[in-house]
Amino acid sequence: MKWSAVFACLLPMAVLLPFGAIASAEREKEQLATYERLAGPEVKEMPFWRMESFETLDDDAVLVLTSLNDAWLIKVLPPCTGLRFANSIGLTSNLHRVSQKFDHVVAGRDRCDIRSIQRVDYKAYRAERKQQRAEEKGAPGK
Repeated sequence: MKWSAVFACLLPMAVLLPFGAIASAEREKEQLATYERLAGPEVKEMPFWRMESFETLDDDAVLVLTSLNDAWLIKVLPPCTGLRFANSIGLTSNLHRVSQKFDHVVAGRDRCDIRSIQRVDYKAYRAERKQQRAEEKGAPGK
């Protein structure tokens, strides 16, 4: 195979890759704004028995689900370079409580200090998503 053929195949992928990253970053920004809108006031600590799932939102924010209806928006202090691309994260805790002052989000080799913790009304979030899907389904031409 000639190098020109390899280059011709790789060039379109190299051009499209940044657009995928931009779309992903834009989606993360929208999700973060939605969660911030549905978040309550900052709290100093949260109950923590187990993590059901998580969603990274950018370099300094993660949504942690501790049960089906309990979601927490946790923001960390920079630098926390491993958070955005983490396949898994952990939370330090003491006596089943995560404290803003003493605990950390662990992402890869990063041990990120917690800046803020807010409870998110996850039932309202799911209701909004259900409504959006119904509207999209019912929209003409879709």
